[in-house]
Amino acid sequence: MKLRGENPVYKYAEKSGLYDYGDSYSATYKGVAFKTFYLLAITAIFALIFAYRLNVEGFGVSRMIGIMIGAPIIAIIAVIVTHRKPEIGMFTTLVYAGAEGTFIGFISALYAYIYGGEIIHMALMGTFGVLAGMLFLYSTGIIRVGNFFKKAMISALVGLIFASILLMILYFAGIAMQTFQTLYLGIVVLSVIISSLFLLYDFKMVTEFVDAGAPKEMEWSLALGLVVTIVWLYLELLRLFAIIAGRRD
Repeated sequence: MKLRGENPVYKYAEKSGLYDYGDSYSATYKGVAFKTFYLLAITAIFALIFAYRLNVEGFGVSRMIGIMIGAPIIAIIAVIVTHRKPEIGMFTTLVYAGAEGTFIGFISALYAYIYGGEIIHMALMGTFGVLAGMLFLYSTGIIRVGNFFKKAMISALVGLIFASILLMILYFAGIAMQTFQTLYLGIVVLSVIISSLFLLYDFKMVTEFVDAGAPKEMEWSLALGLVVTIVWLYLELLRLFAIIAGRRD
């Protein structure tokens, strides 16, 4: 019972049986959906503004490194704070959207400059196509997300991180370029699959928290979780299409 009580889902489930706050004070699917769309819109606006004003050829190396390192760090901090302090999620999620939007705008503009703007459209269509497909699979129950599935997803994510680190080490150790490219393609494909399946994990978390009667403020945290996975999927699809475009040249 102690472990059960430490899980916030169980905590809200126990309280929801005692208190009926109504939609005004409890998290709802509509609220999570609206906040997810809102955060995606803010992220897209920042990305479009930054990408439109970016001059890739005149962009200094120091500024490039600053954005590629600084923006993700700010975004990660915002995610951590949001999950720890959901009551201020309205503000921290905006920080995430601004930082991540800037990063996405830079990466998208860079890829478009090298490989052409078509891969941006392909990555966007692929992202929302996968999102719609995974939502259909989850809502219809074709794929059921249980404890085993959730643990498998976490394990797969950890494995993917270690595989990426190992590949980086092999690259600096002088691995043959053809071998590196093959391994890199394999990791990118695997990352696309894992990020797609992680959407099911996020849907399950939304279901559990909403059904457990979580407070309204948790909608920001749940929406942010979905946005993080959607952004991750977009970036991985962008990498995959860039590899395919590079091999055609």
